[in-house]
Amino acid sequence: MRLPTKEELRYHGSRWAWVVGLALLASLVFPSSATNVAPLLEPGAVADRDVIAPFTFPVNKSDQELAREAEELASTVKPIYQYQERALDSAKIAMHAFFSSVETAADQGGAAAILQVAKAHGFALGAPEAAYLAKGGKRHALERALSELFDRALALGVTGPGVLQVEQAPELIVRRRSGEQSVSRDQVLTYAQYLTRARAIHPDKGSSVGDQLYVRLAGHFFRPTLIPNTLETERRRDELRRSVDPSKYIVRAGDRIVGAHEVVTNEAHEKLVALHSDLVRRGAATSRSPGGVFGPVLRDSLILAIFWVLLVFYRRETYRERRQVALIGGLFALVLLQAAAVARFAPPHAEIIILPFMAMLLTVLFNGRVSMIAAMILAIVIGLQPVFHDLPALFLCVVGGVTAALTVRVLRRRSNFYVPVLIIALGYLAGALALGLMGSWGPGETSWKQPATGSAPTACSVAWGATTTTSGRSRTRSTSSRTRRAATTRTTGSKPISRPRSSRRTSRTGSSWPPRRGCPKPWRPSFRSTTARPRLRTSWTARRRAATAGPRARATTSTPGPSPTPPRRPLRCSRTRSRRRCACSRT
Repeated sequence: MRLPTKEELRYHGSRWAWVVGLALLASLVFPSSATNVAPLLEPGAVADRDVIAPFTFPVNKSDQELAREAEELASTVKPIYQYQERALDSAKIAMHAFFSSVETAADQGGAAAILQVAKAHGFALGAPEAAYLAKGGKRHALERALSELFDRALALGVTGPGVLQVEQAPELIVRRRSGEQSVSRDQVLTYAQYLTRARAIHPDKGSSVGDQLYVRLAGHFFRPTLIPNTLETERRRDELRRSVDPSKYIVRAGDRIVGAHEVVTNEAHEKLVALHSDLVRRGAATSRSPGGVFGPVLRDSLILAIFWVLLVFYRRETYRERRQVALIGGLFALVLLQAAAVARFAPPHAEIIILPFMAMLLTVLFNGRVSMIAAMILAIVIGLQPVFHDLPALFLCVVGGVTAALTVRVLRRRSNFYVPVLIIALGYLAGALALGLMGSWGPGETSWKQPATGSAPTACSVAWGATTTTSGRSRTRSTSSRTRRAATTRTTGSKPISRPRSSRRTSRTGSSWPPRRGCPKPWRPSFRSTTARPRLRTSWTARRRAATAGPRARATTSTPGPSPTPPRRPLRCSRTRSRRRCACSRT
């Protein structure tokens, strides 16, 4: 892969710099919003004019206000606790299994066997506690007391240690099978209250060893029967958080946000910020963020780059001349500046943009295709500006520019001045009729308003183009079919060389002059044509001899005199390879 040299970078950079420059110019000169309806005035500033809401829009709450209101609403959700009946069954089964094993061990080995069985169940016992369990009456009393404790406490529902300490809700929802019940937070039993109830039904309160063993067994076989359902609780809280209305209040269309010479309050500032944000969302304004500044510049650069790519591939003679590229860039900049002035002072009248002037001047200097593409691209750039978001500026600019590019000719006669103005006015009339039929305009506005306001700048554009065409062609050295024809007429004093209508002939195959489109050989004017031609200073025979003679003899062969008609030479058709007359050969 070959890297470009400095000369190539300088060559292309000096021409493509116009693309970035025009995009920056468009972002700077055009208003940031439609008619500046939302000036971002700070609180305490004085408004210089009335600011009226152009449409209905909401004033949204700030992020802090939304978060605070969402949390306040979410805190109203009652936590959901699920009653687990399986936990109660598990505690009873584990307790009865332990005492059954202890009873078997007491019958077989006494206190030593009880220590081994307790260790197997994960419960560490001391020697006094093992001796206490070895007594059958004491052991049966403990088992009955624990069973009663489970029925009185765990069956009602007991939460785990420290669960209710982090719960701030005053009420809870307890789910039992398919039913729900709202209970007070104080009515739910905690682990500490469970131990308090266990001491209340102690079977042997006078024994310190029995008291300690009873409390330890109640804690060991404890299973929380009220489990917080965190997923369901958070789902309900999220639903309430999402249900918070982000709008603080609604501003109706036509409401006065702030009056002229009034101090901007905090409420008015919130409304102005909300209006500007809504304009940015609709595409009728640009924000001050880095993305809001760089985005429009990149968008306009990509659109304008299409025309420069056209010059690179299809108008290389224009792309090579820096003066011609500068002329095109200057015309683009002139139209953008005038369109920005229209956007600031009369945005509803996009038809007065002088896009037809640029189209006519490019048509005369180059050709109609270049002019038409330039007009459409510049119309897209203008129509995408936020100030023209809700207006048919793109449509009107395309109609005026393309019509001007296709109707203008060499501006040499007075009729060449009137005809483009009339045709462009008719184009504006057709566009106005289309807009009127779609928008149900009144007959007065549809019939004469758009053509009348568009014809005046068009007439000025034609007059200006007629006066600047000659100077622009001479300074930029631009060439086109029209400029070459005008130059030939001005130097020779005769009409351009063309085949007269009387010389149209039909070949033996039935084809007529000029040759049909698929013919590879272009048509050339005949030497026997009746149109006037500039006379040659050297005869054809003398030029033939000079071509075969040496350089010294070539200087003496030029003899003044009339140029005779050269002899006719048979031509071979490039398609049929025959010498017979066809649509490709000349007479």
